[in-house]
Amino acid sequence: MSRAIHLRTPVALILLAALGAAGVAQAEESSGAPAAHWVQRKLDFTYMGFTTKYSCDGLVDNVRELLLALGARKKDLKIQPEGCTRFVGVEPFPGVRATFWVLAPVTPDDAAKGGASVVQATQWQRVDLVRNPDFKSDQGQCELLDQLKQKALPLFTSRNLDFHSSCVPHEITLGDIRFTVDVLRAAPVASPPA
Repeated sequence: MSRAIHLRTPVALILLAALGAAGVAQAEESSGAPAAHWVQRKLDFTYMGFTTKYSCDGLVDNVRELLLALGARKKDLKIQPEGCTRFVGVEPFPGVRATFWVLAPVTPDDAAKGGASVVQATQWQRVDLVRNPDFKSDQGQCELLDQLKQKALPLFTSRNLDFHSSCVPHEITLGDIRFTVDVLRAAPVASPPA
């Protein structure tokens, strides 16, 4: 009897994986965006800028808003200052440590392993970080945006990055930064018909 169970278990897993992969592909075809699940990410970031300086609280606020704009889930975003030596005022090299959850496309491997138990319908959303009112970006944030593009953006599912900056140390050049990108967001839940 135990032999029959061992023979059926791999077959059942293969069938479940195939069905899960088919469901993922079907969800992606219908919405244009991949079906996804929430995965945890971590960011350890130290800001090294010459033009604009930040207090620890100021850097935490800016990084929080950028992570939220890129699609970090707000309810479980944890962010704390790192490497701070002063109680008030700007820091020479302030940093942050953040833990947050983002949407990542479900792969057939995820379905086979059972790692994507809650599949989320998604959509692509265009984000303009320079003109985001919550981020309070200005031309003085050129260095911060450039550094976070390299450190934070790879932690998110994104496409169509349009980034241009001419960050010159100790100079603010107006109109010389562009940062738009499509990010994967949870699709709005349709309300049931009345």
